[in-house]
Amino acid sequence: MAEISKTYGLSILFMRWGATVFDFIFFVIGYICLFISVIQITDRWFLPLAIASRCILLIAFICYYLLLEGYTGYTLGKFVFRIKVVNAEEKPPGFLKSLIRTLLRLVETNPLLMGSWPAAISVLATASGQRIGDLAAGTYVVKVRDLEPISKKAMKRSLFIFFTAMVILGGSFVNAISIWLHNYQSSEAPVSMKNKSYVSKDGRFQISAPLDWSTDPDGEGRSDIAIFNPYIEKSVVVLSNSKRELGNVTLQYYTKKIQNNLTKSFNLSTVGPSSDTTIHGYPAIEFTIKGQKDVNHYITHVAIIETEEDYLQILAYTPASKYNRLKKELHDIIYSFREVRH
Repeated sequence: MAEISKTYGLSILFMRWGATVFDFIFFVIGYICLFISVIQITDRWFLPLAIASRCILLIAFICYYLLLEGYTGYTLGKFVFRIKVVNAEEKPPGFLKSLIRTLLRLVETNPLLMGSWPAAISVLATASGQRIGDLAAGTYVVKVRDLEPISKKAMKRSLFIFFTAMVILGGSFVNAISIWLHNYQSSEAPVSMKNKSYVSKDGRFQISAPLDWSTDPDGEGRSDIAIFNPYIEKSVVVLSNSKRELGNVTLQYYTKKIQNNLTKSFNLSTVGPSSDTTIHGYPAIEFTIKGQKDVNHYITHVAIIETEEDYLQILAYTPASKYNRLKKELHDIIYSFREVRH
């Protein structure tokens, strides 16, 4: 293998560089898919999550090179560029040698440190075109055409590993694209006409929401109506107060009271301007409140409605990062308010 490697000249350097770039792009795409999927689930990107995602990426990076190169001699990039890692006996290097190569790779080919310069210099400086990891592990990177054909068993094992890797990446990519198409639509996109109605516990009023919403079990005990979307962090609750219990108060006074209560619930809250409106024939006041709860930033779209017997609050919550593209849907849910006539 050492003698064969001496015949390659600069060609092996460019083939190794191309394989490294291919593998790097593979990991960038995988990380973006992971990022989008995690944001979809949690809707936040705080420090512990950022650290955890990078740890997952590092483990995946190590396992990718450790297992693929150790037991097949290939990575996806090397397979595409038709080069292979072998030991002196022309076989895949195995676990220990692959571990040495992989750990040194973190320094030699790390784009965040010195790029691939240490590896490139080593390949150019050594007679057999070995990087530091190859020298330490006793391995060589050679062209597939110069090797004996591998057995059918080894070929099946290699293809199975590559197929598994591509299925995982492909599934993550499709999932990320579907999330992007579902969430990053225009803020003016109409809400689906297929809605479901949710009636208050006393059966006196209702709201309607698209079919991907459902009853929120955590909010039912504290609200007259509580619904949420289990796939995207957004929720709507309806609360009522009897005029008889409140006494002689106006809609404007009740609205101010609700604004004060909401600002106490959120840190660094900012109440937007109020606007008078009509919802299903009843006078109402709308406003938004921006604030922080724990480490998350939210915008709450609020409508205060005055009926003959009650004052009602309809509060539509969503993370601030999603409000612009969700506000029409939340607005339509609020304006779906109806009293139920018996």
